[in-house]
Amino acid sequence: MRKIIYLLPLIALMASCMQIDNYDEPSSRLSGKVIDQTTGQNFIAGHGDFNIRIWETSFADNPNPSPQDIHVRQDGTFNNERLFAATYAMQPYGGPFWPTEREEGIELKKSLTKDFSVTPYLHIVDVTSNLVGTNLKLTCRLKAPVTQNLPRVLDIRPFVSLTEYVGESSAITPYNGSAYQVNINTNWWDGVGDMATGQGSQVYTIPDLPLKSGRTYYVRIGARVEDTYRKYNYSDIITVTVP
Repeated sequence: MRKIIYLLPLIALMASCMQIDNYDEPSSRLSGKVIDQTTGQNFIAGHGDFNIRIWETSFADNPNPSPQDIHVRQDGTFNNERLFAATYAMQPYGGPFWPTEREEGIELKKSLTKDFSVTPYLHIVDVTSNLVGTNLKLTCRLKAPVTQNLPRVLDIRPFVSLTEYVGESSAITPYNGSAYQVNINTNWWDGVGDMATGQGSQVYTIPDLPLKSGRTYYVRIGARVEDTYRKYNYSDIITVTVP
């Protein structure tokens, strides 16, 4: 009998630990797009290259909440349907653009569409592509929307894929090496282009890309600066079908 009495508090404790969590599952939706402030169009990105970082700030007793990251798609859009209805701070984070301010007090109820504007470090412009036999020749120029205090431009390189998802995180390995990379050997934008207009003064030629007959490739050019994240700004995607 004494053993049974001793077990009763333990059973009660176990039962309390097994109580069913009656909180609703997160079911609120946050979606939107990241816009290139200089063009008004969706920001050209690589799939998952950067995030919308959010902090739930509803609770005063937690002044430093842990962030959550929502990946931005290649087309500049994002979507998450598994969030709690709450008040958040939000900020585009980790991408190839000038740092943005964190926005506070954004209320998410059942659904919210929220767009963000950013200024890219670079634009890849005047892109040309020419297929000679099975070799793809690419050239481009650079343009900087903001030249003052622009971090050093590191390099330009191609990205090649067999699908429409093409960028640093989704490219064919043989073309990822330094053999196809064009290094920029100057510390300041005035060694690349005009400080007033941001126009680059040089045409850059990518080393010939050997492709295979009978395949369709998706190709774009990327350029990056020496900031914390070293992510690439991209050109539009070019579709190349090799006879």
